[in-house]
Amino acid sequence: MKTPRVLIVGGTGLLGKALLEATPEGWEVSATYHRNAPPADWRHQCYAMDVRDQAAVDALVVRVRPSVIVHAAAVGSVDEAERDPARVGEVNVYGTQAVGRACARWNARFVFISSNAVFDGRCPPYDEEAPLHAVNRYGALKIEAERWIQQHGPSDALIIRPILMYGWPPAGGRDNAVTRWLRQLEAGQTVEAAEDIYSMPLYAGNCAQTVWAAIQRGRSGTYHIAGADRVSLVDFARATARTFGLEERLVVPVPSHRFAGLAPRPADTSFVTAKMERELGVRPLGIAEGLAIMQRLRAAVL
Repeated sequence: MKTPRVLIVGGTGLLGKALLEATPEGWEVSATYHRNAPPADWRHQCYAMDVRDQAAVDALVVRVRPSVIVHAAAVGSVDEAERDPARVGEVNVYGTQAVGRACARWNARFVFISSNAVFDGRCPPYDEEAPLHAVNRYGALKIEAERWIQQHGPSDALIIRPILMYGWPPAGGRDNAVTRWLRQLEAGQTVEAAEDIYSMPLYAGNCAQTVWAAIQRGRSGTYHIAGADRVSLVDFARATARTFGLEERLVVPVPSHRFAGLAPRPADTSFVTAKMERELGVRPLGIAEGLAIMQRLRAAVL
């Protein structure tokens, strides 16, 4: 039986790292990177690639011959997308189109990692059929990418929408809410967290488990992936402090308008996870479970 091959585009991001670590037995995985060089353990299976370069994308797909391509590469900064939507769109929209075209040309299944930012946060909880409407440029670009896939991409494309992922990033990788809070708390600094923004924080390993389940089961269409708990950002920050034995009093609740100058954020994009649980057989982890895994992983290397 032919070994299934998966190419992870964006293998040095938070989710890319988690996907590599959770590779199922019997699957052959390669990954790409752009700015961040891959860790030594993965270097032999990683390739430098710019998703904005259609010829480079096609050449790598011909070389690797994957049966599935997971497109996780993106400019992940919501504020950067607000400041320079044209530049971010080159990666988040045109890069998605380049990968989608390569999938169609070389008969690979297309798995696109989208975002909860496609929703405006006014009518939660959101299921997969909810109408799309973004409150910032980042979300609008994700909507544009999704619509291109649905209109021009492979008919069996899979769209994954994660929400507020956290976990240990690869060396040199971008911070997430938890790692940023930990750095501040460990330095004895105050952490201001919004008391009026709600989410369902998703441990990256739980997200990777769900993506692999969808791939192995041959799913297509759209899936929402979230953690089990709907919490405010300030409660999430307090849970982070408690789990790591840090001063919870340093976490200060503030209204979201305190963060003036940033791109607007939706107030509550909580997901309905029934489809994830029913069709993929994956249990969402609560924040206590996800943070405890992070704490154990840190303890194991100290």
